[in-house]
Amino acid sequence: MATTTALRPEMSGPTEILHTQEPSARDVGIYTAGRPPEDRVLNLLAFAIATEAGHPLTPEGIEQSRQAAGSALSDHAFRYLHNTIDQIRREAAAEQLAKLPRPPGFGAILLANLVALAIAGGLAAWLALHPATLAGLAGLLAG
Repeated sequence: MATTTALRPEMSGPTEILHTQEPSARDVGIYTAGRPPEDRVLNLLAFAIATEAGHPLTPEGIEQSRQAAGSALSDHAFRYLHNTIDQIRREAAAEQLAKLPRPPGFGAILLANLVALAIAGGLAAWLALHPATLAGLAGLLAG
């Protein structure tokens, strides 16, 4: 008959759960006591970070969560400012592009090239029909 043995006998029994003093909803006053009202958002974020991370309600734990909250708020403010500046730049560029006149299309470019070729062809034909003018130009260029 087969027997079952545990691979890790020390882990086979019930585990001990350590009860640490975690902040609860009524402990938010610890984070806001003695702080100015301007720091309300920072204090609430510090409380949320402490609750999520399980920081103890010691002065060091509170200060650690306040520092983490300050860092998170400054990172968020920097990202928000960067994204807002980028959005303003895009809107300004789009506004400037909207003010520019519309560039000529394919047909206008083709027509301009055909007109230029016609003018050059007409000038070449006129010089071919008037050899004296061509000789005079050649004499001027020869020096």
